[in-house]
Amino acid sequence: MKLLIFEDEPLAQQRIIQIIKSKRSDWEVLGTAQSIAEAIELLKHHPDVDLLICDIHLADGDCFKIFEQEDFQIPIIFLTAYDQHALESFNHYCIDYVLKPLQESRLVHAFEKYEQLCLKEDRSAVDSNMVQAVLEKISNSSFKKRFLTKVGNKMFFKDVSEIACFYAEDKIVYLKELGTSKKYIVNFSLDDLDKQVLDPAKFYRINRSIIINLDALVEMKTYHNGRLKLFVKSSDDLDLIVARERVGQFKEWINQ
Repeated sequence: MKLLIFEDEPLAQQRIIQIIKSKRSDWEVLGTAQSIAEAIELLKHHPDVDLLICDIHLADGDCFKIFEQEDFQIPIIFLTAYDQHALESFNHYCIDYVLKPLQESRLVHAFEKYEQLCLKEDRSAVDSNMVQAVLEKISNSSFKKRFLTKVGNKMFFKDVSEIACFYAEDKIVYLKELGTSKKYIVNFSLDDLDKQVLDPAKFYRINRSIIINLDALVEMKTYHNGRLKLFVKSSDDLDLIVARERVGQFKEWINQ
């Protein structure tokens, strides 16, 4: 059994190799990489590799860029200190998603999952219900439940249920409190909020600068040029306009 390790932290890389030597001594580590560029080169030189162990954050960016350039159909065990990438990881032949700090028992459990799913003679017999259950579990647990905000020298949390919308203004992203006119700065870009941080079943990006909370929506009206204007449980000093190209998708989303 041949594998590659993509990990930019030398100590973590050594820890993984140590666990493999101890618990899977018949497995062969063909190489290691610390960057996206190194990882791509390794994959080109070892097209017959059986498994990848891959840290999501490498030295020069997110590892998902590796798999965007080539369709590498190789099982992957992802490692990360953050859980917001869980759903995206399942777009790339993910076997398991292991959070750091790395525990030996947790990584060995991932090895066992790989052996069960990929080393059996009948590889097509993966239970679709099991896969769906894993996705649902991740969907319910991997999105942020609260945001740390700051006003002056005071810091406190805002639960997602207290948020009417997020919006960007002058390159700063704010969350707007439900039922009031209060707003708070958050340390996320709208792209990160939209693609990684927020639950897509609850939040929708209606245009380039605004993401709304479905639970805060109270009314919709037709607007100029085929757009929609929304009203949420908050002060009305912010125009919530659904971009024309997103109207159809937005209507499908609110009817889910």
